[in-house]
Amino acid sequence: MASVERDVRLLVLAASAGSADAWSYFGLGHAFVANMTGNTVMLGLAVFQNHGDLLHPGISLGCYAAGAVIGSLLTERVQPGAVWSRAISWTLMVEALLLLAAEAGWIAIHLHISHSPSLELLLATVALAIGMQSGAMVPLKIPGIVTTYITGTWTTMLSGLVRLARRERQQPPEQEAEFEKRLAIQAAVLCVYFLAAVLTGWLFRYRPIAVGILPGFSVLLVAVHGLIYSD
Repeated sequence: MASVERDVRLLVLAASAGSADAWSYFGLGHAFVANMTGNTVMLGLAVFQNHGDLLHPGISLGCYAAGAVIGSLLTERVQPGAVWSRAISWTLMVEALLLLAAEAGWIAIHLHISHSPSLELLLATVALAIGMQSGAMVPLKIPGIVTTYITGTWTTMLSGLVRLARRERQQPPEQEAEFEKRLAIQAAVLCVYFLAAVLTGWLFRYRPIAVGILPGFSVLLVAVHGLIYSD
């Protein structure tokens, strides 16, 4: 599979994570499902607050960690640095089903259907799913590109831009071209992550019942495409 095709999949996955983070923060208890740095800070701050929320960031951290372990186990036979793998696609398929199940529960809550799931259960499900995505992406070993937590992507891209601005051309032209391509992908990941959050904010305002559709169907699209076109 061409690396360009893989990169497009990564962008779609980044969009799903940005949307899921916005969904969880605004709708599932003010906790993140991809940004574990934020959850760790909120959990620490809540320890000595009289009415601190230990529950929601704790749920998200725990379920994300469980998902990352599951994703790693499901893709443990993927060769390090592989372009893609059917094992990754199957892991993403499970993630997509979890996200779509959470969206179904979200719809049930908004329609006031009896026996609807709690928001805490939805938060746990979405965090577990995003953790699986993070664990599944590790074997690809793509420098400076992560589809779920983007602090590292920001740092690597800015460091690369400094190097590019200083015109430090100490590598062969082929490696320099790859370096510039990676910078472009990092910038694209940040843009789609941001735009997915913007779109989710729009959905919260005008179509709140559909908030969970973007993350679920984005991952489903990548999983199906990967299964059909895997090597």
